[in-house]
Amino acid sequence: MNNISWRHHYLPVFYLKGFTKDSELIKIFNVQEKRFLKNGKEFSPESFFFEKDANTVVFGDKRNDYIETSYADFDNEMAILIEKISKSDYTTNYDVTDDDMPRMNHFVSLMYWRLPHRTNELKKVINKNDLSSLGLKIINKSGERQKATEEAFKNNPEFVKSYKFYNSLMDSVRGYNCKTPYSILESHKNFPFLCSDSPVIFESANPKVYEDDYLFPLSGNRLFIKANRTSDFPPYLRMLVDAVVYKQAQKYVSCTDESYIQNLETLLEKQNIDELKAEIFNFIK
Repeated sequence: MNNISWRHHYLPVFYLKGFTKDSELIKIFNVQEKRFLKNGKEFSPESFFFEKDANTVVFGDKRNDYIETSYADFDNEMAILIEKISKSDYTTNYDVTDDDMPRMNHFVSLMYWRLPHRTNELKKVINKNDLSSLGLKIINKSGERQKATEEAFKNNPEFVKSYKFYNSLMDSVRGYNCKTPYSILESHKNFPFLCSDSPVIFESANPKVYEDDYLFPLSGNRLFIKANRTSDFPPYLRMLVDAVVYKQAQKYVSCTDESYIQNLETLLEKQNIDELKAEIFNFIK
């Protein structure tokens, strides 16, 4: 059997490292059990936010991780861009240009669709559409569509793994003509760093991922905002964003300060997640 990867991160390791501090480790809070794992022990970023063989495709008796390799290739590109942003500041516009925005949007789409809890959503899309509606088709040598083969291909349990990646490529096509006004908001390095297994914030529960406005924490102290408004954000916006990222979590949150979770819980006692999102998107419009 060929030697292939099995630990497939839905949050890339390089991305998680951006939410660490001097120790380069993370504390993990289980939102289902409302507790920090191992009484607040610190873990390496490689230890969480992955699924075993999530992107391994089985063909007969052969296993292939080409999907994971495809993710990794683009992750490596984005690691360079996000590191550049993290090492820069507003005086140089964080060393990014409009030419970087298609890659940023594509990365956000990949981050959104590769999350484990999006799988059922994609399965519903696949079940409701034929293969051509999903942007694919199978033809014979004469150019005739093979609908029976298409249906069998679409219904193969392995297809959803490939479609997670392919759907993000289609997002890029769907949003080809979309402009990307953006801002990058910097928070103080002494502020707690928080990330979750659902880090992208859209206003709608069913967003057009490549077209709609969003907020995306690039690291513990850099927040990417895709929106028309580019200035005059309130200083506490990052805490509102952290509260939503925390509340969106399906299972795990990483945080550098255990007390920060309680602060967010107190905030969420006053406003539910929909109210917080409404407040955030009112700021960025």
